[in-house]
Amino acid sequence: MKHRFLPFWQYGNNREQAEREFLCSLSILCKHYDLPIPETVNGSFPQHIYLTQQVLSDQIKGIDNKLSCIIAKDDKHIATLATVKRYDTGMTLYYIPVRPLWHWLQGSQSQPLAELLLCMFAYLEQVVRVPFYTEQDSYLASQYETLEQWVNDDQEDEPYRQKQLDEFYVMQNAGLKIYAQIIDPQRLADFESVVQNFQCNESWLNEWRDVAMEFLQLYKRYPERSIFDHIHSDLLYPQDEDRIYADQYISFYWSGNDCFQDCLFDMIDNHFQEIAYMDEPAHVQLFDYTPENTIPDFDFETRLFELMDKLSRLLNKYDHEQCEPAI
Repeated sequence: MKHRFLPFWQYGNNREQAEREFLCSLSILCKHYDLPIPETVNGSFPQHIYLTQQVLSDQIKGIDNKLSCIIAKDDKHIATLATVKRYDTGMTLYYIPVRPLWHWLQGSQSQPLAELLLCMFAYLEQVVRVPFYTEQDSYLASQYETLEQWVNDDQEDEPYRQKQLDEFYVMQNAGLKIYAQIIDPQRLADFESVVQNFQCNESWLNEWRDVAMEFLQLYKRYPERSIFDHIHSDLLYPQDEDRIYADQYISFYWSGNDCFQDCLFDMIDNHFQEIAYMDEPAHVQLFDYTPENTIPDFDFETRLFELMDKLSRLLNKYDHEQCEPAI
């Protein structure tokens, strides 16, 4: 379910509607959480709206320190109180390495595994909307571009510089070829049949089949759900322009075990450590009516982040300059 919420900052010429909405949602929220109506509500407009929201925010935090209370605005509301609960991503980089897949695509014996991975990647790219590092507007594309410029400007260690340039060449060309395959709708259409027909001829292939089956189950349960559907940018901290966006900490990338891994992660760490806020999936509960259930449903997010982490860990085990094990 895609929905865009905005913070309440400007009520335009709809003062009466804004005040009416706010007072109505105030009554519903206070009744739901068994809270007294704050005395600040008797002040002058619009200050009393902001002051009352601040009092409620502190009271809500006392009930659940992971809950935030905001005044939300969307296509149908001007000033409705809402609670927001964020899914904790653990300040983790969900970067999925592509290089192992590229190696497996080169071997005839490893084609079944490569096909399985292409289907998982297709689901993540086409449905979940995980950005790919060769997409020009992706965060990691800009990071790799900066790294390549640094390497081109380096005139000191020529042999190592040439090794890095060679790696950039392979990374870019391999990435373009893989990206062309995972954006093909047929890959997604074949997902279930590829999983069902995958043969585990060796024991180490079982874990690949298992993670693919879990991704397939998630896709069938949420066939159109993207990781960005429940990320409401600028809702909690609208006055802060700097934030870590989801497409910056979730992405496909080339490798975490290549000749420029240290520089890449140093760049990312230096960028992120200066930013206080991070966009994460959130459950927004509007109080324009009495809710039946205010418990957030993060089933999709929980399963997805766990699976992306599991997939990344598996790929990292085989992220070498040469494809291993020999298959």
